[in-house]
Amino acid sequence: MRFDAKARFLFAAFGLSLLAGTLDASPTARSFPTYPPLLPNRSQTAASDGTQKPCITCHNNADGGLGCVATGGLSPCLNPFGTEFRTRGRSWSSALAMLDSDGDGFTNGQELQDPAGTWMVGQSSPGFASYVTRPGFNDSSPGHHDDDADGYCWFGVDLNADGDCLDTNEKTNDYDCDDTNAAVKPGATELCTDDVDNDCNGLETLLDTACASVVDTDLDGYCPTGRDTNGNRRCTDAGEATTDVDCGPTNALVNPGAYESCVDGVDNDCDTATDTADSQCNGDADADSDGYCPIGQDTNANGNCNDAGESALPSDCDDRSAAISPGDAEICGDLADNDCDGDPDYDDLDCADLKDVDGDGYCVDGKDGNGDGNCGGNASTGDVQGPTGGYDCNEANATIFSRAEENCFDTVDQDCDGRTAVDGAGISDDDCEIYLDRDGDSYCPGGGQDKNGDGDCGENNESVPESDCDDSLATGAAVYPGALELCFNGLDDDCNGNTDAQGTSADPRCVAYADFDRDGYCATGRDMNGDFDCADTGEQTSDADTAPMDGTISPGNHEACFDRKDNDQDNLTDQLDPECVNTKDDDDDGYCPMGRDLNGDGDCTDTGENFGVSDCDDGDATRGPQTPEVFVEGLEPGRCFDYLDNDCDGKIDLGDMDCVYLRDLDGDGICGNGVDDNGDGDCLDTDEQRYGVDCADDDPMRASSRREQCFDGVDNDCDGTTDGADGNCQCGRSSDCRNAGVCQLDVCVQNVCQVIADPNCADGGGSSGGGGGGCAVSSDDPTADRAAAALAFVSWAAVWLGRRRRRATAARG
Repeated sequence: MRFDAKARFLFAAFGLSLLAGTLDASPTARSFPTYPPLLPNRSQTAASDGTQKPCITCHNNADGGLGCVATGGLSPCLNPFGTEFRTRGRSWSSALAMLDSDGDGFTNGQELQDPAGTWMVGQSSPGFASYVTRPGFNDSSPGHHDDDADGYCWFGVDLNADGDCLDTNEKTNDYDCDDTNAAVKPGATELCTDDVDNDCNGLETLLDTACASVVDTDLDGYCPTGRDTNGNRRCTDAGEATTDVDCGPTNALVNPGAYESCVDGVDNDCDTATDTADSQCNGDADADSDGYCPIGQDTNANGNCNDAGESALPSDCDDRSAAISPGDAEICGDLADNDCDGDPDYDDLDCADLKDVDGDGYCVDGKDGNGDGNCGGNASTGDVQGPTGGYDCNEANATIFSRAEENCFDTVDQDCDGRTAVDGAGISDDDCEIYLDRDGDSYCPGGGQDKNGDGDCGENNESVPESDCDDSLATGAAVYPGALELCFNGLDDDCNGNTDAQGTSADPRCVAYADFDRDGYCATGRDMNGDFDCADTGEQTSDADTAPMDGTISPGNHEACFDRKDNDQDNLTDQLDPECVNTKDDDDDGYCPMGRDLNGDGDCTDTGENFGVSDCDDGDATRGPQTPEVFVEGLEPGRCFDYLDNDCDGKIDLGDMDCVYLRDLDGDGICGNGVDDNGDGDCLDTDEQRYGVDCADDDPMRASSRREQCFDGVDNDCDGTTDGADGNCQCGRSSDCRNAGVCQLDVCVQNVCQVIADPNCADGGGSSGGGGGGCAVSSDDPTADRAAAALAFVSWAAVWLGRRRRRATAARG
């Protein structure tokens, strides 16, 4: 039988607690389910109970998920960012994004890929999920790696070229928007011939002002430098630098292909002639037979606008199309001013309900699915018109739209449902029901305590970390943070995430009722039904376990005669116990309670048989000094988690030296055999007994997961080969070698990476560039520098080759 990581964790944790003489311990971590949707780029991680919890980036335990230590047992456990998030009204904002809650030199917004704090609930997560770091943990930051070696990290600048941006003055706002491409970085030249944000200013080519002269900004097919013939909105392709340039690059009604609108005061067709001065405005005929002329309306349908009063009426702004005239309705999305009112498409009042004015992704009448600023598209663009896709009830505020998260602590209707969170008489929005105290115990499910007795936790002074885990009318009134845990009712009375004394979810306050060492006994009695507790009716018996964390001691154990323990709790230890006689081998395993049956006659009474070895269970032939704690190497190590002392050495499971190879002693994620996927310190969990070798479990820098360092004389990756003999150190040229530090050089000699001192460094170490601390700059004589470098290399090569010869001679001899 195998037990999960939580069981083993509690086994160890509560063992220390009991040995210290206390029955209290820190409760298990719990996620706060109302927080994750309120933050950008939330993530999942394993909490202390082994399950995946959301929102590790915002508030999971200050101790990394091992228990609510830092908050004195309160749940959820808030790290510095979680505290800031809660005190600022549980909402993501630019102010919160600008803070550096964990003090690692990077703002919360930088760590969550939204440095300006412009993300809003309902929008897709910004940036790249793979670059998200945790704003509540100072050992996690976006400055750890410059992956493309261009001198910039995701945030920060690598001033000393050590591959990260964590040093003094390196934690800057410089933003490498593509850390996989060395040609893309802050300060790079924006290439207007592609759609990439080359200079990382947040603006791709079509939006970057540096490219304004070659971009068709208003989508009319023309740029200030020519004509877009292939429709990619850039006039940089062959043959596109033409003379028919756009004289109104921000007005789709102004371009060389437009028709002159004769009464708007604009040179629409870019021919330098405006309105009636343009030849297109001299004609009096209705060329497109739509009832309107370039100047005037043909009221008598005679084909011209020469009759009395007709020239003073509304004019046709494009006499080439019968679908464009003052008498036509505006068509939303065709790039034309169909009704000739001077406002095309979504700038027209007729289409205003389909324009996303505040940029929150929603229009008055729909959702902008493709981010083009309007909701006039269709399913192929992701746009949805009508209330089914969402809507905006306030186009002047980007935080208000139908799919927004309701802020339950203000009087604003964020989600456009006509109800605000707090109306002076309590919670009115259904989304805020989690802040109602329905069972009257003064705590609310969404967190907070009803201090003024109005039935909700909506007031500012009522925000507390604790939340009510049961607000039902049936049982909820007796269940709330701080309530007394009753160890027999099946309820988590105190809302600490643990219930009664039931197995792996046992409450610390019920620890006396738990059988942690799985020997069938608890500190309060005997486990009759095998559910690993003694909390059931009739289980609080007199034969209690005096050592509830030691599986070798209980009223049901046999006496082991040489371990100095009273294993069977009869107040008689070792040879003083009646079990410690040497007469018979009851289980025929070759061992007696005292001694070994050397001649196979079933007893240990013959000469030389009564010696200091003991069968700790003479009723079970599978347990005894002859039985190893583990099976043969390579097979399932089942005895290392069966809660039994199989080899009668007084040690159980991972406490037995035979099982140490299944522990990760140095915390590098690799055991003597296996990979610790969930970080619980062992390789016993499902699928963890796979390839993974730690050849030095006292050194976290040596394991099969490490990269071989090609010059330190150590087998770093535990593959049995060291330095130049390791395949990872083979090279074809010096650029293949990347192990050198400051004032060192990588060289490739006979296809093996090696490191030599940089002769340009006066002291062979320190920081480059001089300046009073280590690395001096080279001399002014380049010839002397090259000679010094050559001499250093020759000297090093001679030493290296000498070592090779000595090793070869020793091998032959």
